[in-house]
Amino acid sequence: MKMKLLGVAAVLGCITMMDAGAGTGRSSMYSSIDMRNSNGDVIRVNRGISAGQYGNRMGRSGMYGDMGRNSGATHRYQRVEPVQQNAEPVEQSVTQESEYATKRTYTHGETYTKKTARRKYFIANPFYQPLQFQFGSVTTGEYMEGSYKFVDVKRKLTELSIKEDLSFGITDRIAVQAMAKYNNDKLTWKNSLGDTDKYKSDGLNVYGIGLQGRIVDTNEWIATISGYYEHQKHGIDYYIADIKAGYKVSTSTIYGVLRGWIINMEGDLYGDYIENHDTNEWGMMVYGDNSNSLLMKELGAGVWTVLDEDWTLNVEGMYGWYDWHDQFSIKGAFGWQPNDLFALNLYVKTSLYDTANGKKLYVHSGTLPLTQASWNSGLMGEVKLSKYQEWSAGLQVMFQF
Repeated sequence: MKMKLLGVAAVLGCITMMDAGAGTGRSSMYSSIDMRNSNGDVIRVNRGISAGQYGNRMGRSGMYGDMGRNSGATHRYQRVEPVQQNAEPVEQSVTQESEYATKRTYTHGETYTKKTARRKYFIANPFYQPLQFQFGSVTTGEYMEGSYKFVDVKRKLTELSIKEDLSFGITDRIAVQAMAKYNNDKLTWKNSLGDTDKYKSDGLNVYGIGLQGRIVDTNEWIATISGYYEHQKHGIDYYIADIKAGYKVSTSTIYGVLRGWIINMEGDLYGDYIENHDTNEWGMMVYGDNSNSLLMKELGAGVWTVLDEDWTLNVEGMYGWYDWHDQFSIKGAFGWQPNDLFALNLYVKTSLYDTANGKKLYVHSGTLPLTQASWNSGLMGEVKLSKYQEWSAGLQVMFQF
């Protein structure tokens, strides 16, 4: 009997919708540097770095560090002329990063060589957030696959999607973000005899808007907090909040993530639903039922590090509570950024543990029209899931302008 699948579990969309996002925040970009001699005289002042002026600046944070060919910071002595008249020149110790541009200055017939650090702003950093009046764009193309077995049937979902996250800096610490996601899905059921049921769908599936706030950003610590509203085309609303905090060590940032979201179900069931249009026969495997809403949570930790001036690595582990099952997954991403305005990020994610294995789900069947009485009388019993697996791979194209 040829059947057409009409529904895909809402949970699967919830699990994947947050994975490829750009993240929020950034390292400190602003500083006031007062260099004084032994008499207390100010000999150089560098203040008020405005948006877009983050090139060739002194200072260091965990996002940057020594990205040149030298393995450590260069320590040298530079003879600096004080501003105060009749004061003796002093020797001033200067510590800078190891990727330099050289600038020569001439004072009283003497030549001094001053080296300034090339400071790079990494868009692929999980704490990225655009500066005031600037835009950040992350376009993600992803392939996702999820499967499990029950009795002699294998269920497999494949999805190709394109997701756009566009953010705008209201201030240097607050940004607004809009997102939209286009899906092309294929859901297949196949038994041991080779009988197959398929369902295909495509279209704009999710869109939303939110706020991101960078609440802490020092040379050692960084933290962001975010809130979003998202809507799925099948009438499901998501209310999402997350907090992310990291500690900067050398050229790395070690961080933790706590995320939660409420799904407005309005009393709906969710699961995989099938229907034969010729006979009006239907069947449904039920994942969950809630009269009001579902609460889902994720807790994770990761490390982001600079491998080379243009290359970064991000590894993240995440444990999620997704209503009817829990899952632990790991994600790895390589980033390439040739300049401060463009970056590519290639990632792979896979589940390593899932409580769906061994889970028993109820199956209902009957004929249309569906009524409460036919639903209750159509309970066929339970089936046990096994070999549950999810994985995805994607490419992110990132711009800031």
